[in-house]
Amino acid sequence: MPTGPLGDLTVLDLSQAIAGPSAGALLADFGAEVVSIEPPGGGSERRFAKGSTLPNFSRNKRSLVLDLKSDEGRDVLHRLVEDADVLLHSNRPGKMERLDCDYETLSSINPALVYCSITGYGESGPYKDRPGFDPLAQAMSGLMSMNGEPDRKPSRVGASTIDIGTGIYAAFAIWPALRHAERTGEGQKVEASLIDTAATFMAQWYTYYDMVGRVPQRQGHTWEAYAPSGVIETATGPVYVATAFQHLWERLCESIGREDWKEDPRFRTNDDRLENRDALYAEMDEEFSNYERGEVVEQLLDAGVPVAEVQDVPEATEDEHLRERGTIREVEDVDGDEVLGVDVPVRLSRTPGSIDRKPPRAGEHTDEILSEHGFDESEVERLLNTGVVENES
Repeated sequence: MPTGPLGDLTVLDLSQAIAGPSAGALLADFGAEVVSIEPPGGGSERRFAKGSTLPNFSRNKRSLVLDLKSDEGRDVLHRLVEDADVLLHSNRPGKMERLDCDYETLSSINPALVYCSITGYGESGPYKDRPGFDPLAQAMSGLMSMNGEPDRKPSRVGASTIDIGTGIYAAFAIWPALRHAERTGEGQKVEASLIDTAATFMAQWYTYYDMVGRVPQRQGHTWEAYAPSGVIETATGPVYVATAFQHLWERLCESIGREDWKEDPRFRTNDDRLENRDALYAEMDEEFSNYERGEVVEQLLDAGVPVAEVQDVPEATEDEHLRERGTIREVEDVDGDEVLGVDVPVRLSRTPGSIDRKPPRAGEHTDEILSEHGFDESEVERLLNTGVVENES
């Protein structure tokens, strides 16, 4: 049985891809019994990006393959809902109604159920029926318009930021809904969407545009709040420097023996540096090219200047800090092989999350889950024979 602070919770996770599964994984990391209910053949995340999401977002879960397009499949889900605390799905608006698995139907079976939907554009508004994916939310929210170099096309953020952010928001929202259900016996519907997450990430820039009246532009590796803030090349690789305040700029100049920059009229104040950013970065690239990256980082950190190595993926996976903290670690994949993954992203001193179970094979726990929910052996056999459910064999 699951342990941990959420060990008394049962979550039915009907979601696929990344956003919903990441929410389920967070709940599972802290002990919730999360049952991944997959369609025949397994969820889409098993085929996406060579299954690389599975070790990170399907861990700590059990799998039941169930055909919700069949009447018997829906009946099975309805029976599972009787004992569930949370149901999570990522279907487009209207699909759960067509499957007879909408909130109104399931809450009539279990009034305390917390029912969480994750969609691309929410369940209302003119875009609600559009298909939704992470980069589409980046595009619609204005986020993509601000990524990339100014003279090139807008760019997507390289990680599934909006998917995972939506999963975090969904998991967070489920907790207060559960508290309410515990106190009152009354469940509720929780909605999270990719577009709302992306808009929240962009909130500062919406306010900035409203206050200042200027359209934020793509700024590449830098931005218009202060300078230098951007990528600087060294002899052995790039670094990112961020000098948000005048005293940090002055420390940078002093640490590399370029006090003359402090008096250069092009660079004297932050406004001067912003106006002359191209010249500033050109001079810094030339100066820093005389040093190895490690030397630059050490000098600037000793001077109290914010700086970090710009690492590629192989470098990041071997980073001594991430390795020592256990953030990046070996985890067990669905086939039992050890692969690189990440640990639980937040740390609690008394009730920490943990990775106790590898991602399941599709339908690996179908038989035992049904048995636990009152299905006798003959019922399970019949459901398997009719294809309503599947197990790993």
